[in-house]
Amino acid sequence: MPIDATTLPFHDLVDASPDGIVVVDREGAIVLVNAEGERMFGYTRGELAGRPIELLVPDRVRHAHPRHVESFITAPRLRPMGSGRELFGRRKDATEFPVEISLSPITTGDGLLVVAGIRDITQRRAVEADARRANAYLVSAVDAIQDAFALYDEHDCVVLVNSACRQLLGTTLDGAIIGRGFAEVLPAALAAGVFDFSNESRDALLARWFAYHENPVGLLEVRTGSGRYLRVVERRTPEHGTVSLMVDVTDDVLREAELRSASAAKSEFLSSMSHELRTPLNAVLGFAQLLERDRKQPLSDRQQERLKHVMRGGEHLLKLIDDVLDLSRIEAGGVAISREPVGVHDVLAEVATTLEPMATRAQIQLEIAPLPAILPRVIADRTRLSQILMNFGSNAIKYGKPSGRATFGVTVGASRVRIAVIDDGIGIPVDKHDKIFEPFQRAGQEAGPIEGTGIGLVISKRLAEMMEGIVGFTSDTGRGSEFWVEIPIHEMHTDESCAPAIRGPTVSPLVTSVVRHCVVYVEDNPSNIAFMRDLVDDLPSVELLTAPTAEIGIELIRTHRPAVVIMDINLPGMSGLEAVKQLAALEETRAIPVIGLSAAALMKDTTRAKEAGFYRYLTKPVKVAELTAVLEEILLARRT
Repeated sequence: MPIDATTLPFHDLVDASPDGIVVVDREGAIVLVNAEGERMFGYTRGELAGRPIELLVPDRVRHAHPRHVESFITAPRLRPMGSGRELFGRRKDATEFPVEISLSPITTGDGLLVVAGIRDITQRRAVEADARRANAYLVSAVDAIQDAFALYDEHDCVVLVNSACRQLLGTTLDGAIIGRGFAEVLPAALAAGVFDFSNESRDALLARWFAYHENPVGLLEVRTGSGRYLRVVERRTPEHGTVSLMVDVTDDVLREAELRSASAAKSEFLSSMSHELRTPLNAVLGFAQLLERDRKQPLSDRQQERLKHVMRGGEHLLKLIDDVLDLSRIEAGGVAISREPVGVHDVLAEVATTLEPMATRAQIQLEIAPLPAILPRVIADRTRLSQILMNFGSNAIKYGKPSGRATFGVTVGASRVRIAVIDDGIGIPVDKHDKIFEPFQRAGQEAGPIEGTGIGLVISKRLAEMMEGIVGFTSDTGRGSEFWVEIPIHEMHTDESCAPAIRGPTVSPLVTSVVRHCVVYVEDNPSNIAFMRDLVDDLPSVELLTAPTAEIGIELIRTHRPAVVIMDINLPGMSGLEAVKQLAALEETRAIPVIGLSAAALMKDTTRAKEAGFYRYLTKPVKVAELTAVLEEILLARRT
């Protein structure tokens, strides 16, 4: 059954209102006040009944209030005054507070009444004041940003910019940036010369910037007409607007340029120092190798022992040079990694063969443990993987105990192959474990008798990471260490099933060959020429002709048509690089293979040599076995 509204208790309904209600008669005398009105103004109903409405109006405006009441009551057409009129009320204790008032006229049998709905908006005003304060702080904070800041709305029109942005763009639109669209602001800035497009067309820069503004992924770099460099970063807002920040990175760009220049200078210095150190080392180690291999006049045991000290010192100095260059190249990002499928057994054979003489001198038994029945190939740079294992192996030998053992072992995991080098040497103290892969850390042996640079492990770790591999170790003081590298598997299949043999040195076929081979050596250093002559003396089938300059060498080559040419790079006058190009351009010499032999050992030197057309590029100090192997490769193939 529906409720009869006429039976509802009137006063209870009025008192239930959340807003204050004050009813006045035509003369402005208070007729009724509800409970919220009592609470709001601090009066009781009895204190307000019959009193003028001005009692609730602040003193400062009370004199004008009767006139407002009169104008409302005597208006030709009485109609409600909706909400939204904000005034002030006066409490009993004379304090003021903000109110929102709506007025409604009612005609009764007793005459005209006016109902005032009054809402205390003190809290709302406080919230609004806080919001205005926060907004003022936000605007001030944005304006304090040193970089140009702009906010675009969902229609891509500017709604807020800071002083830096006005200074950058304001003059392009006569200062009127607010309300302008991005499609208007950017072309105007370009037309005014704000941004430099000397390195690309105006249309190209516009297209690049519009594309970024449409899809702001990453960042955009531009240059101003005054030569400053800006990095533009834009992000979308939840309201589909865009925040744009143009950061001045000129100092960073100039600093990067300085660093590149410094890096280039460092590389140039290292290259020069490497060349200057390798050149005399070529004579030291070259002649030492010849003395060691001399079959015509073999050295006595005493002389051999002394020669070992010479070679050990020279090899240590060469290792130091190579390690410093390698670390410098890695830190400069100058090491290129060529990842390809690599057979583990081939790498182990190469490393073991290379390390065997060192192990023999140190009285360390070097061996390779039986390989797994299923041993997949790995994805790696073969040269760099060999370098890592050489570092691990040489450390195992250097830090081993006399009559000790160094063993290469291989295990296969789900996605990686682990190659480990295990020794029974002196081990690494526990307090040195966390620094073992830091530069120039040598596990407490920095001042000891064992030679080393403290760089090899750092290089190994970084090279492994560049090949997406991992290195690690375990060690017990006095019991030995295990260093390992894990390399990603290429494919799981049986690649090898037995350990490669460690082969000893063999006699070169060029010693016994009856066929004569002419070799031209272009070199200006007398010591290097003397070394090469002594080396060829041990190869009876090889006839050596020498030239001190590239110009003389080219004429000698054209005249004698040698089987192979050995060419230095840094020559007086024409360089070895230019000489190779000229030989390749001549019909009678273009088929003659040229071996580059130089003390220039940086990556860029090797790259330039390959581009110039060298058959092979070897670095000084010369490894006699390596050079002999290349000569065998060329001369014996030519014979057949």
